[in-house]
Amino acid sequence: MPITVGEPIDINGVIYDVKKTLGVGGLSRVYLAVNHHTGEKVAIKSFMYAKFFDKFTHENDCENYWENEVLNTKAQARSGKHSVKVLDYQKKIDLQTPEFYIVLNFIEGMTFQDWYRKFVLTCHGLKHLDLSSVVRYIFLPLAEHLEYCHTEEFIIHRDFSVRNIIIQATENDFWPVLIDWGMSKYIGDDWVDFAPKPYCTEDIPRDITIKQKGAPPDIRFGYMPIPASDIYYLGHLMYFVFTGGIMREDSELNTRADYVLEPKKANHYLPDEYNDVVIKLTQYEPADRPRSMTQVIKMLKELININTIHFDFELFMSPDTHEITGESLDLKEDDQEEKKTKTGEQNSEDKTNEKDQTDSLEGALISGPREEPSKKPEEDIQNSEEMPKPEKIVEEK
Repeated sequence: MPITVGEPIDINGVIYDVKKTLGVGGLSRVYLAVNHHTGEKVAIKSFMYAKFFDKFTHENDCENYWENEVLNTKAQARSGKHSVKVLDYQKKIDLQTPEFYIVLNFIEGMTFQDWYRKFVLTCHGLKHLDLSSVVRYIFLPLAEHLEYCHTEEFIIHRDFSVRNIIIQATENDFWPVLIDWGMSKYIGDDWVDFAPKPYCTEDIPRDITIKQKGAPPDIRFGYMPIPASDIYYLGHLMYFVFTGGIMREDSELNTRADYVLEPKKANHYLPDEYNDVVIKLTQYEPADRPRSMTQVIKMLKELININTIHFDFELFMSPDTHEITGESLDLKEDDQEEKKTKTGEQNSEDKTNEKDQTDSLEGALISGPREEPSKKPEEDIQNSEEMPKPEKIVEEK
């Protein structure tokens, strides 16, 4: 029996009480459920069997996709980093409509996109976004996790978007978790260091076409994913954060040069070193990007040494302000003192009103009212009319 909100479901003899729908993607649904015996919150992914039917071959690849996600999600969790974990899984193929389930640990938090908009773009208590803190606590953990996946498990995520990153937080810390390994691919060690130029040619095996904002050309055109594919996604994330949430639009991709991102064009306060890293990560040809996440990690660690603030949302609203302090350059000294007094009173009032709802996160990166955990959505993937089949993984890595 398919999952129904409000009804229990049995998966391998364990009863889960289904509470609500967390997200719906093109191929599956994710539900919040509670283990009836232990009270543990879990996320149950249910695959839409009918969506995997190939009208040309009259075959159904649901089991292949389900198996691929189970194995790759289990493999990436061995990194020892903050990650999504497989708690259980089951296929019920003796039913009229087969059912496929994966039980995952519930990642409580906000998608990176929602977190970014709330705590960076709209939070009244936040005036500055510190470059070194974002690199240290967001970009580096993601790069280190993917480095393990690439070099130890030979897995490419290839759906590395702002909606597939969950930000979890405690009172004094926060960290990113990369979720939804449904489109990931095991490539084997032969492909880890293989990036011929040009790449998108008839000599490279074809694979699933994934068209989404921020996807590299090798993924958009449906070629074999390699580590450089995830590296481009990371470059797009770095572009997104320091341009005020701008995503590369597919309508802008008229030439190969359009794939190369330069955040400094939108944010002239960025240092050249940061802009140069993003340019290197988002080259059109995979061979022109860094060859591994190990190289990217080295670049990111060098950026941490840049301690000044390079992005201030108030500056874009009021350009006649000091580059670092944000104070108006035209105000007289007395006016500035009055402004500081009013600002201090307002901040004090805001803190009092939001005292019970505020998360204080390390590095003064984010500060604002806490809200209920958001839904964990899945990226809607616009595939080609006929989705190519992935290679079936028959053994757990």
